[in-house]
Amino acid sequence: MSQQTHKTLSKDEIYALLHNRTKQWDFPTLSSLPHPYQLKSCEQACHFLARKMRENPKILVVGDYDVDGVIASVVMMKFFALVGYEHISYVIPSRFSDGYGVSKAIIEANPSDIVITVDNGITAYEAATYCKQQGITLIITDHHIPKESLPEASFIINPQQKDCTFPQKEICGALVAWYFCAGLKIALGASISLAPLLELVMLATIADMMPLTQINKCIVLYGLKQLPTSQIPALQKLKTHLKTRYITATDISFSLTPLLNAAGRMGEGRIASEFLLLDSSSFSSAQDERAHFSQARSLASALDSGLQALVALNQERKDTAKSVLESAKASAIVYENAVIARGDDWHEGVLGIVAAQMASLYKRPAFVLSRTKEPGLESMLKGSARSFGEVDLMSMLLGASEILGEFGGHSKAAGLSVETASFDELCAYLDSLSTLPKCQATQEELGALLIDVSDIDEELFALLQGFEPYGQGNPKPTLQARLQIRQIQPIKQHRKFSFFGTDIGGIYFFCEQEFEIKEWILASFTMQMDSYSGKPMMVLQEVESLC
Repeated sequence: MSQQTHKTLSKDEIYALLHNRTKQWDFPTLSSLPHPYQLKSCEQACHFLARKMRENPKILVVGDYDVDGVIASVVMMKFFALVGYEHISYVIPSRFSDGYGVSKAIIEANPSDIVITVDNGITAYEAATYCKQQGITLIITDHHIPKESLPEASFIINPQQKDCTFPQKEICGALVAWYFCAGLKIALGASISLAPLLELVMLATIADMMPLTQINKCIVLYGLKQLPTSQIPALQKLKTHLKTRYITATDISFSLTPLLNAAGRMGEGRIASEFLLLDSSSFSSAQDERAHFSQARSLASALDSGLQALVALNQERKDTAKSVLESAKASAIVYENAVIARGDDWHEGVLGIVAAQMASLYKRPAFVLSRTKEPGLESMLKGSARSFGEVDLMSMLLGASEILGEFGGHSKAAGLSVETASFDELCAYLDSLSTLPKCQATQEELGALLIDVSDIDEELFALLQGFEPYGQGNPKPTLQARLQIRQIQPIKQHRKFSFFGTDIGGIYFFCEQEFEIKEWILASFTMQMDSYSGKPMMVLQEVESLC
């Protein structure tokens, strides 16, 4: 076979390939992160707000119902608690009754002097105009890609603005919110540490599919390192849901962030925010040892209840998404460079998940739309889109801006709407795409790295670990080796293997192939820590018999 004649790579060569891919990521420690005032308008907004806070104005924070928006709101509320400012409240809009982001209705229902948006607002034209008319200061902090015109806000802090020189464009909304808080801390002259809040920002960065490069890599590495000893009660509780002692970004993505996302998808995002905000101050102040014990018991009970609620919502989300996915596959229209599905009564809260599953299944960007039941919008289809690989999804949508209604997002994920009468026109646009725009930060794919069996050892695993976290923008390396099977152990639908020439075992999940002892195979695999043995193992992805 042709693969057998290819030159195998040494560990030094693999290190060089990975080092070359990451060498331009210049933020190895928190102290190396860029200054908050490198964000356009951040300095002016922070000094304005610091002056205004002396007058004790009523501040309203408006978030979003996904993990990023919820955590951005929590970061804001925790910051203001740290500086002792109490004249503040927050709103997590309901996906079903409020729609996306800040609105005139939300501001009217929550009278305030200053409105701060987090993870939304860059397309909030009506709300901005209303604030201006009413003399309300509107500070927009967002990370979604702006359109040609900007809302008439008092201040806009968004690294995606064309004239913003912040070193990394694609950071999550929670990190923008954290940076705003860091800038406000400077303006206030406050002596507090905001580093612990980056443990929360780490979750948002992973959940919102930000590229794990540069600043994002630094934040995620810090958060993963701190998570085992986190002093944030909700994170202490969440980590008990993990099935491994060796936490990676992948574990966070599969086990933790779906729990937080489920609240906004199936019910109210505030269920997740209230859980994350739980701490001893959520209960009456302890005056003596007995009161302190009672307070701790109340906090533990609230954390248990909160996690149980999130787990239940997540199971409901799974069941609903499974049903919608089957319907979406049945109605899918597959083009060379896109797939689109349309339904009449699909649950709006799971369309993003289904779009991600469709993108993975069909290996191309996916669009999933359903007829909306919002009053006055019965003629509209609303839904979600998800990218595949390094395709720049927002560039795709901007090319269809004359066809679409409201839309917004970033390179990996977006929400959109389209008139039912324009659906065929949208399909024609997707069908016409001969090439797809790529993200600017796209890294060259390394492909499968062919290695010798004798190099599959703990030293190789340690080398690969040195380039964590893997994820968007920094995909986990796929290795390939010619192996001879020594032993096979069936475990339910899976197979565990040992091989001649290496002490590192392998597992092939949901294996349907039959293998024999001493059979030669060509295996493509990744490596991870086995949480049971505490030793590295191979996770087989594709296996080809060489007999």
